[in-house]
Amino acid sequence: MPEPVRALAAAAGIGIINHDATTAPQLFPHDKLIVAMSISFNRFTIKYPNETLYSRFFWSMLLGYLAFVFNTSHDNYWILMCVHLFSFHQFLFQLMMSGASASNNSGGSKESEGKESRGKGTKKEKNSKNNAKSSNIVQTLKATTVLIALYLVIFYTIYSIARPQGVYSFTQTPFYEKVMLFMSSTAPSPSSSPSLASSTILSSFFNSSSVKEFITSSNDENGNVLKKLLSTINNNTLVSLLPIQEIKDAHNILSRFMPQSILDTKIFYLLFVTLYIQTAMGYLGIDFLRNEQNRKNALIKIEDEAKKLKEEEANEEEQEAKSNSTSNKQIGKNSKDQTKTKGKKHEQTKSLDSKANKEKDPSKKFRQSAGKFIFCVATPYMLQIVGFGAVNMYAYHCFRDDIHRTIRLNDLFQNDGQRFVATSTTTSSLSPGAYAQNAETVVNTVYDIFNQNFFSLPKLMLLPQVIAKQPLLLVQITPLILLSDYVKSTIVSTITTETERISKEVKEKEALRNRIEQYDIKNSELIQRSGFDSILFTEERWIELTESIQELKATASIMKRSKMYFAWIQRHFVMMALVDCALAKLIAVGKIGASDIFVYARAIEDFIGFILMRSRAESELASMSTSIEVLSDLKQIWDDSEQRHLLKCNLSGDGDEKETESIKMKDLSYSRGSASVQIDDIELSSGIYAVTGANGSGKSTLFRLLTACDTNRKSIDMDNSIIIKSAGTVMMSSQNVVEIAQNFYWPLNTAPADWIYYTNINQLSKEDRDKKVSKLSTELKALKFYPETESGSDLATDLITVKDDWFADLSGGQKSKVELVRKVFLEDRCPNILLIDETFAPLDPDSKSLIMQKLKDFCSESIVLVIYHADVKDVDSTEGTEKVKEDACVQSSNFFDANLHVENG
Repeated sequence: MPEPVRALAAAAGIGIINHDATTAPQLFPHDKLIVAMSISFNRFTIKYPNETLYSRFFWSMLLGYLAFVFNTSHDNYWILMCVHLFSFHQFLFQLMMSGASASNNSGGSKESEGKESRGKGTKKEKNSKNNAKSSNIVQTLKATTVLIALYLVIFYTIYSIARPQGVYSFTQTPFYEKVMLFMSSTAPSPSSSPSLASSTILSSFFNSSSVKEFITSSNDENGNVLKKLLSTINNNTLVSLLPIQEIKDAHNILSRFMPQSILDTKIFYLLFVTLYIQTAMGYLGIDFLRNEQNRKNALIKIEDEAKKLKEEEANEEEQEAKSNSTSNKQIGKNSKDQTKTKGKKHEQTKSLDSKANKEKDPSKKFRQSAGKFIFCVATPYMLQIVGFGAVNMYAYHCFRDDIHRTIRLNDLFQNDGQRFVATSTTTSSLSPGAYAQNAETVVNTVYDIFNQNFFSLPKLMLLPQVIAKQPLLLVQITPLILLSDYVKSTIVSTITTETERISKEVKEKEALRNRIEQYDIKNSELIQRSGFDSILFTEERWIELTESIQELKATASIMKRSKMYFAWIQRHFVMMALVDCALAKLIAVGKIGASDIFVYARAIEDFIGFILMRSRAESELASMSTSIEVLSDLKQIWDDSEQRHLLKCNLSGDGDEKETESIKMKDLSYSRGSASVQIDDIELSSGIYAVTGANGSGKSTLFRLLTACDTNRKSIDMDNSIIIKSAGTVMMSSQNVVEIAQNFYWPLNTAPADWIYYTNINQLSKEDRDKKVSKLSTELKALKFYPETESGSDLATDLITVKDDWFADLSGGQKSKVELVRKVFLEDRCPNILLIDETFAPLDPDSKSLIMQKLKDFCSESIVLVIYHADVKDVDSTEGTEKVKEDACVQSSNFFDANLHVENG
């Protein structure tokens, strides 16, 4: 496509059909196919009067093709809407022509009567025919001109709303600017700021930020379009009737977890698909309700027809009895042959009457129509509702699951795992899955509101015609319905608030119970070995939690049931009684027929439901508000985790390049709990150092400080319990710092090699997999891990087999060997700084000696710090005897090069 055309289209904000390899980014799987199906289904279903099947098929296929092929970047759906509206041009043209012809016929009726009285075949009559033809041409031209002008106005309006930042948008015209200036000069400005000084035509209706601010802010590429649009609606009356504030809150909380522009694009996509599918389904529902009502009316009429048939039979029998009494007088005069002949005729008459009675069965026609209704009405309706409802539900699930994954998976592991750690260590008992479930509650609640109202839209469009002819009808019943609903909503609101408070408490206690039960089950053997009453204590704690949860659940269940019955009674015996009164009036004045009773009953009910949308969804909105609070707490936890708690360090030389550089710490002072450590000046060069000291003296805390250096390749935040009294100067020799902690983590349901190599080992090529497994197996065997498993399989096979909890089957020494291999010996070189926290403690003497020697050889050029506990002994070389030496810390064993002892601060 020529570049000037592309530039012009880009300036106008119009998507161009792109046949190149590049396409618009995909929002969800099959997103364009879903849009194509939804708009095709809508156009084929919603037709204008007397529209042919071929016309519907053509326009539905054309719209589907454009939706599927158009590279619209998912925000040019306004083009499809314009084409969709244009597909009804024939109906609008006929409507205009019929209106024009009706006005001409009424105005020229007297003239035509005068012409007819003057006779036929005159010149004036011929002139009148010519005038009629010319007048038809003029009418056609006028209707065409008006229709084109109307379409241009509608298309331009849709474009300006969809693309306020476009060069040709109305919002970018000088006329619009003059209108905004005029309105700002006539309305009080809340601020001198230009963005707040502009008021709008709708300012008298919406007491909020102006539409001008909304549109001008949309000029930004990342403008929060939907957020600004929602912020313009803040009228007290609307807020009291419609859940506007709740929807704004839901949008605001979701926008805190997902970029605004991406979230808005996905919301518009979902609403576009839902609008087109649900309105088409609502249109189908109207036809189905009418057919169903006709069947019910026919069923009711059977009783009347049966009574009428019985009355006719009684009348016939009465007339027959009278005729028989008259004929009996003449029977005696007839011969026996005549008597026999008449008897035969009488029998024939009876047989004919029985056949006629069968043919007059009033239920026969109704029973015969059942098959036609099932296969021609109910089955097609069911297939369309189920099929396209599934398409709509798939689009919704894509959006909902995307939000779920954002909170539970994607965003949770950002910031180098800080959010993950903060979420797990918070005082809240909720898991990431529980937080994601709260996000689903928010999405479900808002979507259900839009989904239900889109489905009700076709029925609501039936009411304006009735209201225009009977304007006082709804005025008479609406106040009574509102009054009853106000009483109901007051009671329901009180119950709902208390129910939600209880439900929130139940969720927290259930989460706590699950964590306690999982922890106790995992350590059941330790509990049994912990003392005489350890099992009894665990049982009593479990019982106490369960009974408190069951009590709260019972209370909430009773309150929910009472609320449900109260709302049901108010709806069916108060509101529907008033709706029936309105229907009775409409039937009496002839505005609707018997077949429309069900349709208009649902239409009036949906209208009342739309007005009372907020009170009807009181329970769901209360649950959503609770979920919004939970998500707000989660976002606050994540925001707090962004504040890193690291130690300011410096990197000597080029870091990884100069392994001979040392670690230098000067004037560093820290405390944790009762331990307080002061490091005046120390320098650690290449070698292996034993870090010794009493329990709680601050040895592990020193390791936490070194791993928290901001110069590390991967820095681990310090615990909040660590207090840095004086940061001093910390000079690190390298960014490559590796720690082997006291406690080891092993993922569940994982092949051992997967976690060790941080990849799915079975998805690699056979050559790469065998190479990695062979190396891993060799390193473990070198540390005398074990030659074979208990099942008899070799180690290599065991390493690629998925294990439920591999570490649970290993001893403490085996776990230490796995961690040393995983973090040290599998690498090409030893980490520049290696921190080992009591990893040698569970090793047997032979394994300990073997590993020490291997570390000595492999890490000869690294700085290795080992927290080590052992008997403090020394050998007197002169006497050749062992004696305890108070100032010694640990025996060398030819492994340690020096000792770093922590004592008395």
